[in-house]
Amino acid sequence: MVKRYAIIGCGGRSSFFYSALAKDYLITSLIVGLCDTNQTRMNVANENLKLLSYPSAPVPTYKAHEFEKMITETKPDEVIITTMDRTHDIYIIKAMELGCDVITEKPMTIDEVRCQAIIDAVKRTGRKVRVTFNYRYAPHNTKVYELLG
Repeated sequence: MVKRYAIIGCGGRSSFFYSALAKDYLITSLIVGLCDTNQTRMNVANENLKLLSYPSAPVPTYKAHEFEKMITETKPDEVIITTMDRTHDIYIIKAMELGCDVITEKPMTIDEVRCQAIIDAVKRTGRKVRVTFNYRYAPHNTKVYELLG
């Protein structure tokens, strides 16, 4: 079964996700939408996907204010959130309310009030949230790990 992914936030950290989905998980994953406040960042992500020979490139793009529209039109199973930390909670909660599980870059959110709102949304929707720390795999960080290992 192929799992459908939408990504909100197409800055540098998103490339860890979309590159892995386009290369390592191509058989089991499909990127169905990109969403950001900046069209140029989405264009760069699509160019990178083309360079990776991703068969579904270009992926449809949506401006951040069209987040709900992206979810409705593309029907992802999971939403990957790599926006600014202070906006994580907005997209986490909305994605779960729209029926998606969530993968979010750390930190999950920036304060206890927003954290409680996310916990409440998990209980209310029955959806799942995973918090990741993918930057630790950046090439220079991996090299330091290898040298210390």
